[in-house]
Amino acid sequence: MKIKTGLLLLVVLFLACKNEPHNESSIISTASPKYETYNYSGFTKEEVYGFHQRIYEGGNWTEYGDLERYFYLNFSQIQKHSRILRSNSPRVLEETPRDDVKNFITTTELKKGGGLSLNDYVQQVEVNGLIIIHKGKIVFEGYPRMFPTDLHITMLITQVFVSTSIAILEDRGLIDTDKSIDHYFDALKGSGWEGVPLKDILSMSSGIDRPLATYLESFDPIKDLATVKSVSPSGTKYQFSNVDAAILTLLVEKISGLTFSKFVEQEIWSRIGAEYSALLGINTNGTTLSYLDGMSTTLRDLARFGLAYTPSGRNNDHPIISDAHLANIRNVNQNLKKVSRHTQETIYSSYLWGAVYEDGDFYKGAHGGQGLYISPSKDLVIAYFGTANTDRESNQLNVIARQLSKSGLFDLE
Repeated sequence: MKIKTGLLLLVVLFLACKNEPHNESSIISTASPKYETYNYSGFTKEEVYGFHQRIYEGGNWTEYGDLERYFYLNFSQIQKHSRILRSNSPRVLEETPRDDVKNFITTTELKKGGGLSLNDYVQQVEVNGLIIIHKGKIVFEGYPRMFPTDLHITMLITQVFVSTSIAILEDRGLIDTDKSIDHYFDALKGSGWEGVPLKDILSMSSGIDRPLATYLESFDPIKDLATVKSVSPSGTKYQFSNVDAAILTLLVEKISGLTFSKFVEQEIWSRIGAEYSALLGINTNGTTLSYLDGMSTTLRDLARFGLAYTPSGRNNDHPIISDAHLANIRNVNQNLKKVSRHTQETIYSSYLWGAVYEDGDFYKGAHGGQGLYISPSKDLVIAYFGTANTDRESNQLNVIARQLSKSGLFDLE
């Protein structure tokens, strides 16, 4: 009885607290928002109680469906985290909804929902939120399974915040990506990392393959990472590994003298005009979860980050994304060519972006249906959140985003 009473009290406390973003002050307001909400009403008290009961009893949040979606939208209740403070001058995003985008017909080759209009697709398939920005203006925005002010987990998309941080330091001459990682960490000499250039780590071709189980617990991450072995020569084969993003995060912290969250806050989040503060997961060893669960942000703020790569976002005297960085993303390692299993096109990995297309567009996806697609040449950003259903089916907005980019709807005059 005492355990049940304690559990009930815990849930009541959770229900009594508002989500962190709602506690922000001086948030810019939208007098008459033009986004689609589809009458979303949030979780019931019974659903919230059931989720926390499941976790209290030792259950795992990775159950897919609404149970997992609750975790995605309530990260601060479950995971230890740091806070990345919002900008003092949020960037206002003009809303100019376009019916031709809303009614765009998706490809019939999708596993589910093919042939639907974009608006119908996000309602009927596993999409939590979708935003499309063209020439700096919102042309479509919908929230079928979340609130616009919700912080939603981005997971592996956080890795491109890592590579952007590396690029910022590179632009300042503080990092040379042609140099090997052991040039910056003496403890890595004699390990599998020795001689591996940063540019190969940035393209996820370090040749290091190892689970992060011990790293998550270690209180000396570099010493732990020094025990790894190389399984293939670097720069010869794309091999997804969270450990590549992990070691680059440690490099950002060493060179900048700041925690990763503080660096992102000062050099990225405040400069993109983020409207809400973000959350960043912390390991049991106190280090940053920049390569797994990662950051939690609003959808609009994720899109604001994407805008930093486009002409509309770079139209100022001190853009976050330099010409050199854009060129470096496109200057791909030809050895890492592969065919996308989603679009059947040739793609490359560069600066931790999961797909760099031959036309210069690039994309990063994440577990459960999160994604950020950027087309600098079309001044286009597509960002979305989702949660796989209990059959482990996710949305295919990665395919639709590519289809939209090539549709002609966003070609610049």
